[in-house]
Amino acid sequence: MGSNVLQYVKSIDKIHNFEALAGISFEKYARRTTYIEATNFPNEDFQYITSAATIRAASAYALDRGMTSYFGQFKYNYMYKYIFTLTARADGSSKFGENNRFGYFPAGSFAWRISEESFMKNSAVISDLKLRTSVGLTGNDGISDFASLGLYDGGYNYNQQAGIAPTQLPNPDLKWETTLQTGLGFDLGMFDDRISLIADLYYNRTSDLLLERPLSLSSGFTTITANIGEMENKGVELVLNTDNLKGEFSWTTSLNFSANRNKVIKMYNGQPITDQGRGNNWVMEDEPIGVFVGYVCLGVDPTTGNLVYEDLNNDGSITTDDREIIGNPNPDFTLGFTNTFGYKGFDFSFFLHSIYGNDIFNGTRIYIEGPTDLDNQTTNVLRRWQKPGDVTDIPKIGDDLKSSRFIENGSFLRIKNVTLGYTLPKDFLRKIYMKSARIYVSGQNLYTFTTYSGMDPEV
Repeated sequence: MGSNVLQYVKSIDKIHNFEALAGISFEKYARRTTYIEATNFPNEDFQYITSAATIRAASAYALDRGMTSYFGQFKYNYMYKYIFTLTARADGSSKFGENNRFGYFPAGSFAWRISEESFMKNSAVISDLKLRTSVGLTGNDGISDFASLGLYDGGYNYNQQAGIAPTQLPNPDLKWETTLQTGLGFDLGMFDDRISLIADLYYNRTSDLLLERPLSLSSGFTTITANIGEMENKGVELVLNTDNLKGEFSWTTSLNFSANRNKVIKMYNGQPITDQGRGNNWVMEDEPIGVFVGYVCLGVDPTTGNLVYEDLNNDGSITTDDREIIGNPNPDFTLGFTNTFGYKGFDFSFFLHSIYGNDIFNGTRIYIEGPTDLDNQTTNVLRRWQKPGDVTDIPKIGDDLKSSRFIENGSFLRIKNVTLGYTLPKDFLRKIYMKSARIYVSGQNLYTFTTYSGMDPEV
């Protein structure tokens, strides 16, 4: 790995300030793995493979991967009030096809420090105010090595003759996944920055998503890595910091809030990626990524004790055509809240963490609430259906259909961390030739407020 950077900085009367940077970097990753396993050594004194009577297994593996990048940046600010930044980079990855090895990612930003303007400098309330906006492209090469190549592998032998077979289809047009990122925000400081607020709005549009495109089984393969989709992410992020008390007794607070909405815009021929993961997560057009798709469970039939599912197409039977979206794993918002107190060397802090509005597929219940299963059961099975007329939500026999029965509210508020500490006085420490020392006790994940019945809602 290596890099070379050239930088130029120039200031004219501290009014016009310039900064330019250009560089090149390259990296190479190489791995060689050899494994051999043998048995039947003469005795324990012979510890090398050459002394073994039987070579039981042997394998070798090699991987070479490379990346070359060219990048540049230009900054200009006028009296540190108006700040312009332009950047550009070109990244070439060996993971992509020969037709699209390089990706090009320009970006630009502008910031206006309003607090430096003459009409704001004498404000008794606002100590800092800056507006920011940015737009740019970023790239993603998060795919397996050699994904663009047609691969063959040995070991497909027949009649004691060595053979090879294709293991991957080529895609020379495979290219970088790109995201157009746009943002607008401001930084606000009040009362000598005792109150500070950072706010950001963003809208990101990702194109040429790197996904496994389904193929017809007649091709001999099930998927091929391709650029097949688009999606969007938009949201808001807020960070509020306050110095509530200063002096011998101090108290600071930090609050962060974020809300994100994502939606899949386009898939290959509108074809969804289905049945992913334990909860039947789908990736489909016009929906958030990873929605749960399954059957709508209407409850337990008090006459038979069997589970009843909604027949959406009214054809008289429950089939895969009766599945619909039954949950969304994406939260409405996340929240973090920290308070720190200090008094005469003592310090105390606690951190609360919350996620609200997401659904969780509690697949464990398929096994621990199936009364005829061999797995350990929860006490919920004690109220299972046992005779006609019983009204309950636990059937007489479990059912492993992925249904709304196992979708639960994943919202929670967790006491993430609590710490109590004491910093020893410096006068005392000098006497024992120490510079600093602090004694503390800390607890993690002390309690979680949630209605989720599983082990941990923070999945």
